[in-house]
Amino acid sequence: MITQRSRYRRKDAYRTRDHARSAEPIEALSPHEPEAMEVRRQHVVKAGERLDQIAHRYYGDPLKYWLICDANDAIFPDDLLVPGRILDIPRNRL
Repeated sequence: MITQRSRYRRKDAYRTRDHARSAEPIEALSPHEPEAMEVRRQHVVKAGERLDQIAHRYYGDPLKYWLICDANDAIFPDDLLVPGRILDIPRNRL
């Protein structure tokens, strides 16, 4: 569910054009395409780290882990947590 505070709220929303669903159209979202981000620093992943911990370290907010995901072109946050991997840490926004 997309909440009122979500960054996806009403972004690229559209109603289906499927004529079979004209009585009950579905509201959907276009796939997310991240905006260009200014990378300010990098972080080397250590064994046992979590992305929310890294976000808290750089942004003071563990819920901003998605900034790091977008900057590193990752859909699944756990894909970034390979020890030794260098993560781009973008500038804080929002």
